[in-house]
Amino acid sequence: MKLRIVPLLITSLTTFSNLASAATEVTVPMPPDASLLEQRSMTLNLNTASVEDLMALPGIGESKARAIIEYRTRMGGFVEVEQLTEVKGIGDKLLEKLKTLVSVY
Repeated sequence: MKLRIVPLLITSLTTFSNLASAATEVTVPMPPDASLLEQRSMTLNLNTASVEDLMALPGIGESKARAIIEYRTRMGGFVEVEQLTEVKGIGDKLLEKLKTLVSVY
C-alpha cells in the first residue's frame, strides 16, 4: 500500500507545482496611463474618453478633464485635436504635450 502512495504523491505534487507556476505567469492588463499610451503608440480618443482616462494625461487634472468633457458635449464632439485649445486652461504649450497622446475619431 505504501509503495503505491509514494508515486501517486509525487505525481500529484508535480501536477500542482506546474499549475502554480503557470498561474504566476498570467498577466493582468492594467488601465492605461500616459506613459503606457506613449510606449504603445496608442492614442486616447477625445470623443469617448472618461474623466479618469483624461486625468491620466500629463497636465490634465480633474477640473480640466471635466472641462474637456463639457466642451465635447456642448460642441457635439471634437473634430480635431487642436480644438483642445478652446477648452479653458489648455493652451498651445499643453496641446503640444498632448498631441501625440490623443486623437479624434
